[in-house]
Amino acid sequence: MDHREIEISIVVPVFNESQTLPKLVEGIEKSLDRYRVEIIFIDDGSTDDSPNVLEHLQNNSTIKIDVITFRKNFGKSMALSAGLKEVEGKIVITMDADLQNDPKDLPAFIQEIHDGADLVTGWRANRDDPFEKRIPSKFYNWVTSKISGLPIHDFNCGLKAYRKEMLEELYLYGEMHRFIPVLVHKKGFTVKEISVLHHPREHGVSKYGFERYLRGALDLITVMFLTTYFVRPMHLFGGIGLSTIMTGILIFIYLFFGRWLQGISIGSSPLFTISFFAMGIGAQIVIFGFLAEMIVYWQQSLQVQTTVKKKSNSIP
Repeated sequence: MDHREIEISIVVPVFNESQTLPKLVEGIEKSLDRYRVEIIFIDDGSTDDSPNVLEHLQNNSTIKIDVITFRKNFGKSMALSAGLKEVEGKIVITMDADLQNDPKDLPAFIQEIHDGADLVTGWRANRDDPFEKRIPSKFYNWVTSKISGLPIHDFNCGLKAYRKEMLEELYLYGEMHRFIPVLVHKKGFTVKEISVLHHPREHGVSKYGFERYLRGALDLITVMFLTTYFVRPMHLFGGIGLSTIMTGILIFIYLFFGRWLQGISIGSSPLFTISFFAMGIGAQIVIFGFLAEMIVYWQQSLQVQTTVKKKSNSIP
């Protein structure tokens, strides 16, 4: 048995892809024959013959294969998160099991990591998917790029390579796998995008529908909040709260000078109620921002105290 250290770990979520798995493993073996490789498959509740195929590959493959089995389908983010916890290699690659990405591209990803990138993500420049999938995806990628400030073309390509140390700061849940480049970029890591081959799906069906774009939009808002305002929540809540308060004040000024000074009663006007309601809601949002700032300050203070204690304990 080969006891050399694992160099490359490949994490592959699987959901009903029994027909593509043997060819995928064969392609990985050919492309990375010069490396010590492990493949970690995460069977995300498959209902076809995928479990049996994975068992056969595990018993007969020339490279190390581990299989993590979920009792039900938990989604791609949970599958990736489970697989990334088990990797041994210094370079980690994630890819889909449907063979739309080509294992021939893997050496180029590894080279980019060796050249200094922390994350390398694929760009399906000539994407071989139906028109109704490509157009919404292009718009979605454009919006994400503009909002996040990360100038890449394809945020959701399943083929990515990571420097292992970076994974310690990557936490995935929900649909967050779509925004891995944004999460990494916001933490100061280097993101590189390279063009990859893309093939039409030969077996099975796509596991995603149009609703993924709605979920993705909501997750993008979450990502931008967590990466931009997590340590300075008052910049978000304070801005919203003060804007709401000013709206209420401006409405009241309009009522005061435009009606009350002219002898027109404003007590029964709906605008009078709206103005005080806006000022009250705005004040609550600002107070919420203050509370969030206090929580952040308290957590950071604990981290500083912990660091000081660790340093003092090391002194003889």
